[in-house]
Amino acid sequence: MDTIKGSLRERKKRHMYLAAAQAAVKLVAEHGMRAVRVEDICERADISRSTFFRYFDSKEACFIAGLHHGWIDAVLTALEARPAEEDPFTALCNAFVDITTDWSRYREVTRLEARIRTEAPAVHTLANAEQLTWERALAPALEARCTGAGDRNLTARLTAGTVLCATRLATERWLEEGAVRSPAEHYIEAFTALGTLFERG
Repeated sequence: MDTIKGSLRERKKRHMYLAAAQAAVKLVAEHGMRAVRVEDICERADISRSTFFRYFDSKEACFIAGLHHGWIDAVLTALEARPAEEDPFTALCNAFVDITTDWSRYREVTRLEARIRTEAPAVHTLANAEQLTWERALAPALEARCTGAGDRNLTARLTAGTVLCATRLATERWLEEGAVRSPAEHYIEAFTALGTLFERG
């Protein structure tokens, strides 16, 4: 019985967390970050102010959580599906290319993030910090592929960090060119350049 109650409690917490995060994204998309208050998010998500601050430090943090929700899980799922013989760098690059099949949805949230980054310095800072969260999440999934590496965790973290940097630069170029088609071409270009750099080293 205690396990069931715990499970229900966790699902309820997750529901409130996501409700607030998704509400923040919708409100910011509609009105901009400056016009949105924590109270507005709480009203839209049907939660109390105290509940909001149980999960988030600020409206900006809530917005970033909603904006990035599901993406790291998508990358991890794609990474797990890659052939076991692929090295960590190749597997992670291919995983990022694989998730671009949902590129139209990706375009909207990426455009929104780029716009709000210029309006709110806190969002810019939090979004950059999220890259470190992604790096830490990806590293354990890459370690098993780091055969022959003296320090598997270090190799995995370096791989994740460099690939994430490449995806960021590719995404910036994709947005600059209008984001009218899948970003896969830009990802592949960035990953190829990175691979060439490794070979030269």
